[in-house]
Amino acid sequence: MPRISEDILLTHLEVALAVAPEHTLVRLNADDPRAQRSARVDLARHLVERMRGFTIEGDSHGDRGAQPCLFPGDLSPIG
Repeated sequence: MPRISEDILLTHLEVALAVAPEHTLVRLNADDPRAQRSARVDLARHLVERMRGFTIEGDSHGDRGAQPCLFPGDLSPIG
């Protein structure tokens, strides 16, 4: 299967963020850390829903048993 073009992925993510529910985007800057986390989870779910049609492939080299990391530079704990 062909790899997703970075330009296509960028455009798709930009559109997905542009049509994300406004209340979710507003809660990203909430004072309450729980509200912020809830908004991040909601936004992640929204992006996953928008990206269901994409096939994301890692590089062909490396360990075939490991799941490729979508963001290899950021391996810090979430939350």
